[in-house]
Amino acid sequence: MKHINTILTLAAFTAVLMTSCQKAMSVAQEPEPEKKVGVPMTIQASLQSSPSTKTMYEYEDDILKGYWDDEENITVVSFNQYGITAIDQFFSTGERGRKKAEFSGCWTGNEGDKIICLYPPVDSYAGNSIFDGVREGSPTIYMRSLSTASGALQDNDTESISDVDLMLGEVNISGDQAHVYMKHQMSVFRIEVTLRNFPYEAPPGSPFDQARINSIRIKVVDPDNEEEEEWGVNGDPVFVRFSGLDVTTGSYTGNPFTIERGPMDYYLLDSGNNSDLCLIDEDVVEKTFFVPVRFDRDLEAGYELHFQFGGNYYDDEEERRNSVTVFPGCDMAKTIPRKLTLENGKVYRFKVTI
Repeated sequence: MKHINTILTLAAFTAVLMTSCQKAMSVAQEPEPEKKVGVPMTIQASLQSSPSTKTMYEYEDDILKGYWDDEENITVVSFNQYGITAIDQFFSTGERGRKKAEFSGCWTGNEGDKIICLYPPVDSYAGNSIFDGVREGSPTIYMRSLSTASGALQDNDTESISDVDLMLGEVNISGDQAHVYMKHQMSVFRIEVTLRNFPYEAPPGSPFDQARINSIRIKVVDPDNEEEEEWGVNGDPVFVRFSGLDVTTGSYTGNPFTIERGPMDYYLLDSGNNSDLCLIDEDVVEKTFFVPVRFDRDLEAGYELHFQFGGNYYDDEEERRNSVTVFPGCDMAKTIPRKLTLENGKVYRFKVTI
């Protein structure tokens, strides 16, 4: 696993700077309550040898290698024994592709708080899709799996996976300096799909297009475990759909804990990119999809890895997509021949022919 070494330098501040960092909480026609004063802070971030972050990705030796985008920000979360005490955003601008970036912001936590950093930032579209419970007083930060929220599957668009480069790190303060090592919490499955035959014919009145696949479900089955035969939530021995991070000083370990396991569903029609598999105009279709995955165990020898292709439709009444329906003949299973140790921040390549 590769890390990002970020150095937070606490700057001396003046009364003018303090005023710029205040949290204004005034109420019309009432006396203004006491304002919380923030400490101006500069974050100098550098990427080490083989980092895995941000928006410009290359694939070399199945490792995500990334660079800073022209505009970036991270979320700094402070907490004590009762829960979150402060949430601050830090920003950086500069030349895209740079390996060093300087972030600026105001820290509004309390003396003695523990401090962690989150990426993607919680005020971004991706961060809001992944994180929940990031609010003052909350004892737990929750992390969802991605399906449609931030373009989890976009055809041949390597930049789209930068939003799912979920990272966490604890800030260690020493004197007037602080350091944070950001750790990746996801990897990416690169699925190269060749569609030669469509074995499904939609019945009359079906909402599914008989020539179109617009969803993928990924799951792992342990054939030696009878409880996994029915397949359902918490049945997966590998993949994590929902997890949490304790943020009280008495329970914080730095590692997310698993709340729910189960099949990972991805919708190929994310963000209007029309990246689905369709044979309407072609006899053979070849496409590559990049799928963010989360796990807390390895793929053991004998496990069955399933790539299940199917459809889903948008429910106007509920204003959301319905769950994935796997089409007959589109369950592509592979038995793992030997143990595959999964590492966060890496790309794993798979080729599938339907």
